[in-house]
Formats: sequence, structure tokens, C-alpha cells
Amino acid sequence: MKQRIVLVTDSTEPSGMGAHMLTLGATLAADFDILIAAPEGEGGNKLLSEAAELGLRIKRFDLGRMDAFRNWLASYEPDLVHVHAGIGWEGHGLVRAAHAAGAPVVRTEHLPYLLTDVVQQAEYRAMLLSVDSRIAVSNAVAQTHAGKGRGAIRTVRNGVMPKVATQGRDEVRAGLGVGAGEKLVLTIARFTAQKGYDLLVEAAATVLQQEPRTRFALVGTGPEAAAIEAAIAEAGLAERVKLLGHRTDVADLLAAADVFVLPSHFEGLSLALLEAASAGLPIVATTAGGNVEALGSEHAFLVAPGDAEALSAGIIDALTDATLAKTAGEGSKARFAERFTAQRMADETSAIYQTLIKRPGQRGAQL
Repeated sequence: MKQRIVLVTDSTEPSGMGAHMLTLGATLAADFDILIAAPEGEGGNKLLSEAAELGLRIKRFDLGRMDAFRNWLASYEPDLVHVHAGIGWEGHGLVRAAHAAGAPVVRTEHLPYLLTDVVQQAEYRAMLLSVDSRIAVSNAVAQTHAGKGRGAIRTVRNGVMPKVATQGRDEVRAGLGVGAGEKLVLTIARFTAQKGYDLLVEAAATVLQQEPRTRFALVGTGPEAAAIEAAIAEAGLAERVKLLGHRTDVADLLAAADVFVLPSHFEGLSLALLEAASAGLPIVATTAGGNVEALGSEHAFLVAPGDAEALSAGIIDALTDATLAKTAGEGSKARFAERFTAQRMADETSAIYQTLIKRPGQRGAQL
């Protein structure tokens, strides 16, 4: 009988973290009985629907009834509970519920340590008393969490499954209004302040002054979408910078693009960035978080966070220097294959699980 693992988040907008959980769950399913749990609501329901399509068990819970979730955990008797948290105040109730139910608890930090309120910092330290092992999705994230509470934190870098395009490049570009001889710059990220879309709009204006036969496609949803759309219109860029909303044809978009851009102010380790790397696209990204780990410190198109001028210069270089762009894309693809596959992520995670899962007559080890 396979050991039961619960992957759970209390985020109401799991987004990239949810995609990570799905990839991890699907890859681990060969060796474990995986269940994904998420809160009631649009974001949680979407995650659970996708998990069910992958053949994984699912559990929906009420954020206001953590006692009920704890009771369910106790009756389900998982061999381990893996809590996934974005910002540091997430996941506390889940950790305590899993610990109270008698299960070993692993917690993955998907973002840097951003807590500044002393009460929240104290609550975070107290929560860690019920955690058996902590994981960070990049070394950059691990470094920010080091010393912030009990126990060590180890890095298991994000991994993704490369996406396969199903449409022809020319067909997709035509559907986006990209004409012959034009270049397409693609960004895929949730519309939040973290992702730096404001910076990209400013940079796009400069790029279009020098390279007017460029089009920008911005993929994603989120609370900042309306504000970014208004900023695009105010800058007079609406014909060249398009918001595409949520898309299910990401592989096709990656295959159709000439350059991928990630202008984040801070990051954990972007899944969209890894997908772009797996597709061999030239990537312009800030040095935030795990971006440097994903691309390598010698990557040609790394720029400082918050610098629109540097971002526009990087995009122009990637658009105009074909040799450098090709070399960068090939290098990122090779680096992805070596370091950022879903199977590597699952194998490293599984090794942590096995040190904690209780055997008959034994107690789980603590890391």
C-alpha cells in the first residue's frame, strides 16, 4: 500500500504555487498516494479541479473551520502533510492542524521572508515549532528564511514539465496580430505588484521608440490587471501592448514568442521562467530571487530589479542581437534540462519525506 501524502495550501489564490503542487503531486503519484487539499473558493476550486483531472485525490475545506480540517486529517491518517505557503503568514493553521493530527509536517516556502511586523514574526517562529522540515524553492529564498525560526531550511528548487506546442508558430502569431517581420515579447505572470508589470509598461515605451515593429503580449490575471491596462492606454501603447488574460495555450505562446520577459521586483523561483527556459527562448529577467539560479550568473540579459531603463536595454539587446539571443536561449534550455526538471524536484522531495515518515515502532526524524 502506498504511503498517504497530503499536499495542502490555505491560499485563496494559489496561482504558481498551485501549479507547483500539481506538478509535484503528479510526479510523486507513482510512489505515493497523493491528495491535494485547498480552501473553498474560486482559486481553491480551480486547483482541485485540475488535481482531479490528473487523477489525484482532492479535499476541499473551510478556512473558518480548521478544527474540522484537523478532525478530517486525524481520520484520514496521512503518513505526512506537506504545507505550501506563499507569504510568511500563510499556512500556520494548517501546520498546527497537521501536527495535532499526529502527522509529520513539511512546509515549503515559495517566496522570500517578507514579514516586518513583530507580531507576525513571532507567530511565524511559534508555528515552526510544529514543523518537522522546511523547504525553500530556491537558494535565494532559503537565505532570507535562515535564522528566522527554529530548524534548518533546505533548498529543493522548483521544477516543471516542459510544455509541448500544439499549434503552428505562424498560426499563433497571426492570431495575436503579429505581422511578418515583427517581434513578439511575451510575459506570463500574475498581475500583482510583485511581478513588475508597471516597470514593463515603462520599458515597453522605450523599446517601441527604438524597435517599433515589436509587440508585447502580457498573459495572466490578478488585482493589478485593470491598473496596468489603464497605464498602457495612458501611454498610448494599446495597439502594441496587449493583455491576453488567462490562457490555456501557454506552450503555443512560448513557441510563438521571440523573447520572454520577467520584470519581477521579488521572486521565489518562477515557474513561467522555467517553462520559457525549457522552450529555449531568450529571456530578459531581473536578478530578483531565484532568477539568477534559473538562468546562471553569466546570463546575457539579467537586469537589476526596479530599473526600467536597464529592462528596456535588455529587451532591445535580446531583440536585435540574434547571435547573443540564440546562445542565451540554448544555454537556458540546457541548464533547465540539467537542473530544473519536475522529476528531479520530486526525487529530492521524496527523499525528505522518507526521513520523516514514521515506520512501525519508530518516530519520524526531525531535520
